[in-house]
Amino acid sequence: MMNNITQEEIILEDERALLRPLLSTDIEHLLPFALNEADLWKYSLVSPAGEEGMKNYISTSLQNKAAGIEYPFIVFDKQANSYAGSTRFYDIQENNLTTQLGYTWYGKAFQRSGLNRH
Repeated sequence: MMNNITQEEIILEDERALLRPLLSTDIEHLLPFALNEADLWKYSLVSPAGEEGMKNYISTSLQNKAAGIEYPFIVFDKQANSYAGSTRFYDIQENNLTTQLGYTWYGKAFQRSGLNRH
């Protein structure tokens, strides 16, 4: 279990991007993508499309964070002054000191914009 990390707030930031911990209240920032860009998850196993889909996506992410196996972020694009999507550390294995980065998605306006490099 990742108690030492889940107790801390992790913020990743540079001149272009701000990644902060995902909160349940972030539904207001991510819901427009779920309602208007449902094809973003065409190949996903679990789609956050639609209001219920996004609520479930956020809820599951936060449950997995509490379990210490994921750490989800909301991504803010400073250049566009707008929320752009989400990403997370997942498959966190504290005993092996490993994690993976993924579940990354951005709204269409942020794709191929250079944001993901940051």
